[in-house]
Amino acid sequence: MSEDFNSERLRRIEAALLELTNLDQQIFLAMRLDSMSVEEIARRTGLSQRQVVKRLGRAIRHLGKRLNELDRE
Repeated sequence: MSEDFNSERLRRIEAALLELTNLDQQIFLAMRLDSMSVEEIARRTGLSQRQVVKRLGRAIRHLGKRLNELDRE
């Protein structure tokens, strides 16, 4: 894979993240980058654990859809 392809893919991932609501971005990044648990995210955001899981699922589906679109181009 070329560096140009990787930087373009990264740019598109970032753009897809920015399409999420601020809260969904925070939840996704807390889980994936900070390795926080659902329980900890719920406690910090004031959401229920169920709400955190729903928002995380929505974020993952959105990002997956965008990456699939990228792969088809």
